[in-house]
Amino acid sequence: MKTLMTTEINWKNEYSKQRKDRMQDAIDDYLNDDKVSARQTYEEMLSGVDDVIEYHKTAYCRAMSLRDLMTGNTVLNLDHRIPERY
Repeated sequence: MKTLMTTEINWKNEYSKQRKDRMQDAIDDYLNDDKVSARQTYEEMLSGVDDVIEYHKTAYCRAMSLRDLMTGNTVLNLDHRIPERY
């Protein structure tokens, strides 16, 4: 009988293999297309990495704003009014 730990390790290994296979499929797609240069492949990969950076930067800024609100590190609200939406 497999233990929960063994099953979890098997799933992690399977996911790792599938992730590598997906990357290989994308590389194959680019390199087997005669209309796509190595430079275009490189630039589109770089663009994908930049997209991830931008997404996380935006999420980071939202998280920091929320943290500031929760800890009281916000611009002083002299009106002390609750917004109408509440």
